[in-house]
Amino acid sequence: MCFEERFVIKVTVPHRSMAASVSIAATLEVRGVSKRFGGTVAVDDVSFEVPPGGSIGLIGPNGAGKSTLLRLIAGAYRPDSGQILFGEHHLERTPAYAIPRLGVALAHQIPRPFIRLTVRQNVLVAARARNHRNQLLAHARQRADELLERAGLATRAHRLAGELGLLDRKRLELARALALDPQLLMLDEVAAGLTGTELDEMIDLINSLRDRRSLILVEHLEAVVERVADQVIVLDWGKELARGTPAQVAADPRVIEVYFGTGRGRGPDYTRSRRSTERPQTSASAADSSLLRVEQLSVNYGQLRALRGVDLEVRAGEIVAVLGANGAGKTTLARAVSGISRAAEGRILLRGQNITALAAHRRVSLGVAHCQEGRKIFAALSVRENLELGAYVRRAREGIEERLALVNRVFPILAEHADRPGRTLSGGQQQMLAIGRALMSKPDIAIFDEISIGLAPEAIDRLYAAIPLINELGIAILLIEQNVYRSLKVADRAYVLDRGSVSFAGAPSELYEEERLSLAYFGTSNGAPRTRGLADVTTPGGET
Repeated sequence: MCFEERFVIKVTVPHRSMAASVSIAATLEVRGVSKRFGGTVAVDDVSFEVPPGGSIGLIGPNGAGKSTLLRLIAGAYRPDSGQILFGEHHLERTPAYAIPRLGVALAHQIPRPFIRLTVRQNVLVAARARNHRNQLLAHARQRADELLERAGLATRAHRLAGELGLLDRKRLELARALALDPQLLMLDEVAAGLTGTELDEMIDLINSLRDRRSLILVEHLEAVVERVADQVIVLDWGKELARGTPAQVAADPRVIEVYFGTGRGRGPDYTRSRRSTERPQTSASAADSSLLRVEQLSVNYGQLRALRGVDLEVRAGEIVAVLGANGAGKTTLARAVSGISRAAEGRILLRGQNITALAAHRRVSLGVAHCQEGRKIFAALSVRENLELGAYVRRAREGIEERLALVNRVFPILAEHADRPGRTLSGGQQQMLAIGRALMSKPDIAIFDEISIGLAPEAIDRLYAAIPLINELGIAILLIEQNVYRSLKVADRAYVLDRGSVSFAGAPSELYEEERLSLAYFGTSNGAPRTRGLADVTTPGGET
């Protein structure tokens, strides 16, 4: 007897206003699952069930462990502890290639179809992969055509996948997942990058899939979670923080705190030393002049427009915070300024010089340093060797010992561990090392991208206490962050990004009003909220 015959049952499941006869294979049970990556705990003792026909939304701030959890279920990662059961099958023991044959499929945030195959061929490949050894090719073709019709791609079936726009690529990603005939469908931010009617169409498509299968949804757009998920689980630092209906979760003060940083951000006063002294002058210009200017900047990742006409300014000696939910475009902005990502439109000016077309290493030589998300230290090299590598540009080669002494004054722990390999440091110490390496290039402006991600609150406090000290050295700072209130404590001005566009620019004090902050975070369209925010007591929404 085949798996489907053992587990398929006929039930009638009401979903909102409709009832449907569905065929569901089994319940998914996640029991005490944990996963570490080195010293970082990505998933920490998480447990939940997805019953037949049920839908669960997984939400939480950047780095909470949501996508990692999906990949654990899909078999791309193995848990360090715990069990993942689908019916009688232990997925944590099952090879990744075999899990789709059990009825589990994952649709990814960034579609990666076979771009030189047609849309129909892409779906056909997936249809033939679902353990249909005796299935006739004609039957697989019929199945592929049915899915293309359902996904709204029938008229594009013979086009090359590489010619599709973003919405159609996301439709194709869903169709390929559905071709595996899953009883459990996992969707990882499939609505990312969509706006307006595209978003509505994707929500309608997802809901149309609910008549035959269970669903796990990772998403940061509130409209999607609210209209799709029956239950929401909030993750923070890899652990479950809250659970309930979308409305219950959105009303939980702890959820508001992890999205906006309300509690953690109102801790130590990081700003006393900087505010008590006159803002320093830099060698580049006076403190009130423009050091960095971004004008109508747009950036694409393939068919996805990650930034849309962004304007931003950093004056010499300033700390400017760029805030926004995960997926808002913050990291893309940082990468575009430093030259890692190329601009599709607009320009980037440094002291009035157009650097839009310059390579990243040329920008470092001009005084732009980028401490990237994820630290990216050289694990096998010593602390001192890591720091010395930061001084490779000509402007920083002279006076290396002086620069080392300066970094060690900001982070004394690095001097204590100068001869230790980078891999032996704690997560917080590695982040200090990454910042110190950026400072070794003798920058006029330093970009700090999500320096708090994956760290305990105590370690974050130590990092943020160092930011005013770095600024007092005459270094302007572009601070990319998700934790709002912690950033606002050190910033002179703030910008909020929402889906790649600037939704707020102004004084940090203006964002302390939670309603205004929520509106800035989740955006507006034609004067009305596109997706309501946490302050409206609905489902919380929310980059790389």
